[in-house]
Amino acid sequence: MMRVAIAFLSLLFVAGTVRAQTEALLPVATTAGYGFVTPEGETAIAPRFERVLAFSEGRAAARLDGQWGFIDTTGHWVVPPQYEQVFAYQNGYARVRKDGRWGFVDREGREVVGPAYEAVQDFAYGLAPVAVIQKMLGVMRRTRWGFINARGEMVIPPQFTRALAFSEGLAAVEVGTQTLMVTTGRKWGFIDTTGQWVIPPRFSSARNFSEGLALVREGNRTLFIDRAGKPVFEVPYRQVYSFSEGRARVSDGTAWGFIDRTGELVIPLRFEQALDFSEGLAAVRVEGRWGYIDREGNLIIPPRFEQAHAFQHGVALVVENGRLLYIDLGGRVRWQSPSP
Repeated sequence: MMRVAIAFLSLLFVAGTVRAQTEALLPVATTAGYGFVTPEGETAIAPRFERVLAFSEGRAAARLDGQWGFIDTTGHWVVPPQYEQVFAYQNGYARVRKDGRWGFVDREGREVVGPAYEAVQDFAYGLAPVAVIQKMLGVMRRTRWGFINARGEMVIPPQFTRALAFSEGLAAVEVGTQTLMVTTGRKWGFIDTTGQWVIPPRFSSARNFSEGLALVREGNRTLFIDRAGKPVFEVPYRQVYSFSEGRARVSDGTAWGFIDRTGELVIPLRFEQALDFSEGLAAVRVEGRWGYIDREGNLIIPPRFEQAHAFQHGVALVVENGRLLYIDLGGRVRWQSPSP
C-alpha cells in the first residue's frame, strides 16, 4: 500500500496549482479505479479510469485503455482518449503527445497545434516554447527552441539551445555555439514576448521570474536578480528554490529553512526536507515525518505523515499509516481511503 500511495501522490499533483472553484473535485484511487470526490468526500465522478491527473481549468486528464484524454467536471469526455502522454491545461491549452511528437489541444478539445514537435512547454502570454530538429551539413541534427502562437505560427524563430515558458512577461532562454556534435559557450538570459533580449545572456543557469525575482548562477555566485538584470542579493546556500508566497526554501546540504525577499534567513535551517509555501503553509519533514508550518515557521499541523504535498484549493493529499488522506488547512481529515 505504501508504494501505491507514494506513486499516487506523484501522479496526481504533477499537474500544478488548482485555482478555480469548479476544480474542488479531488482525485482518488479505489479498487475500482481512479475517480473524483467532493471536498466533503462524496463521489462526484465514479472511479473507472486507469489513471487521472488533478483538475486544471475545468478539465482533468484521464487514461482509459492505455490512452489519455480529458474529462470535464461531470466526467464526460471533452478530449477522447487518444494520446500517449498529456499534461494539465495551462492558460487554455494542454500539451499532448501522439506518435512520439508533441502538440496542443484547447479546452473544447480541438487540436489547435498538431503533434509535430520534439518537445514543448506550456503556453503563457500567448506563446509556447517548442523544440525543432534542424539538420546541419545534411547529416548532423541539432535541437533548437523557438516560440509559437496559438495558431501554430513560429513567431520567435528556433535559435535557443533551451527555453522555458514565459513568466511575468519574460522567458529564460539559453544560447550556445554548436561545433560538430558539441555545443559550447552556453549562457542564459531573458527575452520579452517579441523575442528581444531584456537581460542579455550571461548566466550559467537561470530559472524564470517568480514574485519579481529570478534565481540565476553567475560565475561562482548564486543570485536573485530583478527584471533589469541587477543583483538583488547573493544566496550562500547549496540548494535554493524560487520564491513562493514571499519565502524561498534553502538548504546547506544538511537541513532546510526559508529566506525572505531580502535574503534574510527568517525560518532557520532545522528541517530534513521542505516544500514551497502554498495557501499560507509549507510541508516540512521532522524526524522522518511530515507536517506543516506557517510563514513564521510555527508548526500548524504536527509532523505525523509519511508523505505530504502542498495545499491546493484548501486541501492537501497526505499518507498516514499507509493510508491516503485529504486534510484541510487545520489538519482535519476530509477524505480517506479504505484501511490498507
